[in-house]
Amino acid sequence: MYILNSRPLAGAWGRGTARSRANNCAALLLAFLVFVAGVSVAFAQTPRLLEGRATPRIIEALFPGADRFEPSDGTPRFVRVFQGDVQLGYLFSTLDVVRARSYSPVPFDAIVGMDMEGKLTGAKVIDFHDPYLMGFPQRVERLAEFLDDHIGYGVGATEPAPHTPDFVQGTTISARNMRAGILDAGRVIMRANDPLPPVTEPTLNRLDFSFHGWDELLEMGAVSEELVTFGDVRAAFAKAGVEPAEMDVPLDRARSDDERYTQLVVALATPALIGRNVIRDTDFGKLVETAPDDVVMLAVMSGGYYNFLGTQYRSAEAGNRFDRMRLVQGDLNLDLFEKDFQFAGQSIQRAGGPRVRDAGLFTIPLSSGFDPFAPFEVRLMVHAADAAGALHTVEFPVQYQVPAEAVLLPPVEPPPPWVEAWRASWLELSILGTALTVLTLIFVFQDQLARHRQLHRWLRPAFLAFTLIWLGWIAGGQLSIVHVVNYIKAPFDGADLGYYLAEPLIVVIAIYVVLSLILIGRGVFCGWLCPFGALQELTSKIARFLRLPVWNPSEKQQRLMWLPKYGLAAIIVGTAFIAPEALASAEEVEPFKTAITSVFTRPAPYVAYALLLLTIGLFTERFFCRFLCPLGGVLALGDRLHLFTFLKRRPECGTGGCHLCERSCPVKAIERDGKIIMAECFQCLDCQVEYYDDHRCPPLAQARKKRERAASKHKPLVMTINGATPPATAAS
Repeated sequence: MYILNSRPLAGAWGRGTARSRANNCAALLLAFLVFVAGVSVAFAQTPRLLEGRATPRIIEALFPGADRFEPSDGTPRFVRVFQGDVQLGYLFSTLDVVRARSYSPVPFDAIVGMDMEGKLTGAKVIDFHDPYLMGFPQRVERLAEFLDDHIGYGVGATEPAPHTPDFVQGTTISARNMRAGILDAGRVIMRANDPLPPVTEPTLNRLDFSFHGWDELLEMGAVSEELVTFGDVRAAFAKAGVEPAEMDVPLDRARSDDERYTQLVVALATPALIGRNVIRDTDFGKLVETAPDDVVMLAVMSGGYYNFLGTQYRSAEAGNRFDRMRLVQGDLNLDLFEKDFQFAGQSIQRAGGPRVRDAGLFTIPLSSGFDPFAPFEVRLMVHAADAAGALHTVEFPVQYQVPAEAVLLPPVEPPPPWVEAWRASWLELSILGTALTVLTLIFVFQDQLARHRQLHRWLRPAFLAFTLIWLGWIAGGQLSIVHVVNYIKAPFDGADLGYYLAEPLIVVIAIYVVLSLILIGRGVFCGWLCPFGALQELTSKIARFLRLPVWNPSEKQQRLMWLPKYGLAAIIVGTAFIAPEALASAEEVEPFKTAITSVFTRPAPYVAYALLLLTIGLFTERFFCRFLCPLGGVLALGDRLHLFTFLKRRPECGTGGCHLCERSCPVKAIERDGKIIMAECFQCLDCQVEYYDDHRCPPLAQARKKRERAASKHKPLVMTINGATPPATAAS
């Protein structure tokens, strides 16, 4: 063991000869080269797959024990993973295969493992730009847990997934879209590695086989059988009004009516799952596997006294037709002939099946109109002649339909994520629809509401509380600059309609906001439907109750302070196109994700920023909404488009020293001359309450006093005597 001390080493180095110094230098150089070589060897032994994004740690998590990797050629790009000579599965990146998006215009990247059966071995999201995940470490951990719970879930599975996306609280859309992107990419890889041509229509599965006992075959519908007793035949002829005198198998042969007269077994033998379980392997290989694709093979077997073969199929005079059976499917009636028949042994392959004596296969050409996927029946016919020699027939049908287990169907694409989102949000959408209906009625009947100060005083805070608590904190329906930017940029990124429909509540709110913006201005959203705006106003009311001081800028200062929200909106929209990777950081100017969607559960700097804005709002009403909100800036620009203005004004407003409405406006959106600046108005209706108050509005108060004075002048004089009113006289 060598213990190096810096001082003695330095001294020895300095006092040594030139030769010794050269030797030391050479030794250090050799040690350095050995170290570099060792690192290089270790690096070479570590697979740098998918441009190094699939790190050794990820590979070990997805495929423990993997020791060999074969990158694919061409597209889609993936890696075959082996352990020795055994292929474990496939390794791929969603970014390379489908470029799926979560809730950002920039696609996320997940490294995915999938076994040979198409089941996930794991998925690790290594890169994302989702604004509802960045800065939310708890959500990122929850997302990882959500994806880990899908290990073993098939990319083509139709059964419900282990968890719904609501498991990742606060970013359900991201979780749903990421899972969909991972499964979509897995399906692409499976199709790329399937040696068989893709199934585009229902097809009989001629290859896949698994052992099943007779009861299992009956239960799944792979075979159908019909037991006919002597009593059944006697009853059928009696029902037809026939007394059999001559039969191939007379009815008096039985010892009892319960004895088996015949038993017919029918199965579509073309699918290996059915054929190999019903007939012998040698017969299946010789008769079924070699059959052309434009025919199907029908296995028919019978036991008992009366078989399906009959006596005519070898008779040329009878046309070599089987006279005891025919195939019926809807309006199609097919006679069966000897040329289409081949014997297939005399026993059913699987133990547990009925005892049969005759077995064979019929070739049914598809050109005959027969549909192997539709229900059909094989009718066994029993013939008898009556005493007069007339021939009569009774039929015993055996119904059959090929089971789904023996059919290959085109892959059923799962519904897009947005469909799942809308189905899951029916209750929230119902509540939101009711709330928007109430809000619409408020504006339709705003004049009647404004005439009742107390009603307005209670109704507005109540609606704001609903907006904050249910819409914001519970349902997560906070419209944000994030949505505006995503909607603007999505067409440039090739996003489809599903990207716009991914968040049902936001879609409905956005449509309502656009319509209301065009009709009456920005105030419908900013004043009534913004959860963070509601939080600011409610906390401001508490501040007024506590008599905290109020500061508002002058009219000139306010005009300058309105400008930053427009600048911030321009910066964020520009960032989306110039540096989309930085978009999520730029959007943090909005405190919505902290105060509303995460309910103050983010890291301390985000919480401190949101609380700072709320604190300022205690002294300056809706400080953030008025001066900094980029979404408010976008809506204020759009407010120029509004068609109607229903807020009432009088000629006296702003003149003659009357500034009542101006003073009552909490956000100072009314100028000294009484004009309402609609781009800054939040439609709180406070000014309208003053407008209709005939005790506070000077013109109305003056008119009321005139009416009262006029009424008092015309009021009759009434005399009282000893406190009593005298009776009216005739003259009066």
